[in-house]
Amino acid sequence: MLKKMMSCCVLAAGLVAGTAQAAEVNWKFYTYFAANDKPTELHKAFANDIYKASKQRFQIQVFSSGELPYKASDVLRAVGTNQVQMGDVALGFVAGDVPELNAFAMPFACTSMDKFFDKAAPAVEADINNILTGKFKARSIMQWVMPPQQLWLVKPVAGIDGLKNLKVRSWNREQADMMKLLGGSGVTITPSEVIPALQRGVVDGAFTAAVPALDWKFNEVTKMGYMMNVTLAHQIVAVNDQELAKLPADLKQLLLEKTREWAPKYRKEMIEADKIARKTLSAKGVVLLDPTAKEMETMQSITLPMRAEWAVKNGPVAIKMLKTAIDACQ
Repeated sequence: MLKKMMSCCVLAAGLVAGTAQAAEVNWKFYTYFAANDKPTELHKAFANDIYKASKQRFQIQVFSSGELPYKASDVLRAVGTNQVQMGDVALGFVAGDVPELNAFAMPFACTSMDKFFDKAAPAVEADINNILTGKFKARSIMQWVMPPQQLWLVKPVAGIDGLKNLKVRSWNREQADMMKLLGGSGVTITPSEVIPALQRGVVDGAFTAAVPALDWKFNEVTKMGYMMNVTLAHQIVAVNDQELAKLPADLKQLLLEKTREWAPKYRKEMIEADKIARKTLSAKGVVLLDPTAKEMETMQSITLPMRAEWAVKNGPVAIKMLKTAIDACQ
């Protein structure tokens, strides 16, 4: 009986191994989001769709934060050096590598998800790939965005004047600069460290979208969301150029067709997730405060010179991309 059970186990193990090796092409796809975060769920569904549509010939294994030794700032380089064949790249986190592509991180340049997908993303695709191909031998096969960034605070404020002397986790340098102009300060903290920093009082708040705020249970450590709609977090799904070129023609065509099919799904899912996150956080006791029209005018006015300075500093592509973002989204 024992021998029979052992034989069954060996056979089962062989079947599992055979299934894992059955795919003609095996790729790794890394995202810095956690396993249960909404973007990771979308990436896994996208990869699974390709696996099924290819009749199990093309398998893309999605690795989330902590499963591979990369930070958000490492993803583009990991793709370029073929450590992973695909990566979820937040252009704000890789601004040190491709600063000229960070136009959508400029405060209030583009805060409409619909206008981003309809107008802005198609208009900047060629510029993005010219830079990625030249610097990293990689390319973007899909663009998407996280919902607008808001400011989540441990203690409620009455409005813009309440931001003075506050220290907050900023998602990028521009948010830190904006906080300085408002009388506060911004510090850089990795996503995994945000909750502990809020709990220990290291920071008074943090910039992020409502979706990760709910995923990370901000309702347990913050009391208020100051709904500033500062920026959209511009994301790309990047692939290694060489690996893309090596794909059999039909699998390459399938991959590119699926990215065109899935971009609207990412759009729909993230817009809906933003609505649900706001409603859920509010139900859990987080006060959501919209700035007044005058406060919005003040914030937009003080950040205009910052945007212009960034564009000039980073050259023709930056100038072009910022103008495109503003023209498409305003």
